[in-house]
Amino acid sequence: MRACLTFAVLALVAACGASPSAVHTRGTPSSSSSPARSSSPPALPTGGPSRRPTVRILPWRLPTPVGREAVVAVGNRLLVAGGLVAGDRSTRTAYRLDPATGHVQPMHDLPVPVHDTAGVLVGGGPVLIGGGNASEQDVVQAWRTGRWQVAGHLPQARSDLSAVRVGGRALVLGGYDAVTPAVPSVLASSDGVSWKVIGSLPVPVRYAAGVVQGGAVWLFGGERSGVQQTAVQRIDPVTGSARVAAHLPRPLGHASAIALGRRILLLGGRTGPTSVTSQMWCFDPATHHFTRAGKLPVPLADAAVGVVSGVAYVVGGESPEVTDRVLSVTLR
Repeated sequence: MRACLTFAVLALVAACGASPSAVHTRGTPSSSSSPARSSSPPALPTGGPSRRPTVRILPWRLPTPVGREAVVAVGNRLLVAGGLVAGDRSTRTAYRLDPATGHVQPMHDLPVPVHDTAGVLVGGGPVLIGGGNASEQDVVQAWRTGRWQVAGHLPQARSDLSAVRVGGRALVLGGYDAVTPAVPSVLASSDGVSWKVIGSLPVPVRYAAGVVQGGAVWLFGGERSGVQQTAVQRIDPVTGSARVAAHLPRPLGHASAIALGRRILLLGGRTGPTSVTSQMWCFDPATHHFTRAGKLPVPLADAAVGVVSGVAYVVGGESPEVTDRVLSVTLR
């Protein structure tokens, strides 16, 4: 069933800045350590106080509705791979997507169909990390020499994870291994093949929104034992230390996060097992303020994000059924 995303084509959201209605939160420190290098991936350009993010439903559609997939920005294209499709089926489909036109270039299928996976650009190309189908997977699938290959394995099976690229390395945070409610260990790899533990989350979660901003990794909310969480966790990729730096205004999981200059835009997500939200929040890492940032055109959760030429694209997701729509987020 296609999600109903046709009733709105444009949503303007409030400026990402402090306001009288901003929510200030205070964190609880906790840490673990191991060395790593850090740098930030491309983010949307910084705007002044008068510039506002604009969310727009693009006029074209994906080849098929999909959610919980991996999206990796490669040059001026988005690589879309895996995901959950209609009928709650994991797919092995992958393709390149031109976000400017909606043109799709098919790629070879994945060796292992997965959803609740994550993708990053590391080791010379895109990789898909973990995920699930009939069971949780430890497989790492890499695009090498014109096709997908099983390039390696995680130390343990892990789905529902978050993954980011920092300083040429891939970091994996949180997730589910089919044994514990959520996995605490933070993994790192420079090639997608060999992985090591560099830290531990003070609040283990799955379905959290992860993003790199200001040389740190920020992990927002997530889910544990079916309950949405409020913790905002900051992970230092240089020392491997992790702590709870703030708390969300309300419990939230399955959301998406975008680095927006010096701030972070948090989009949609789930406030409960069956409740999908359209609310957006702007978070200031310097002050730990959350500011309401308007709403998405429709409620949306479990979408993947890629940034191309300063524009963020929110691909697919659930609203509450899987959708074939793509949203763009820009500064006007």
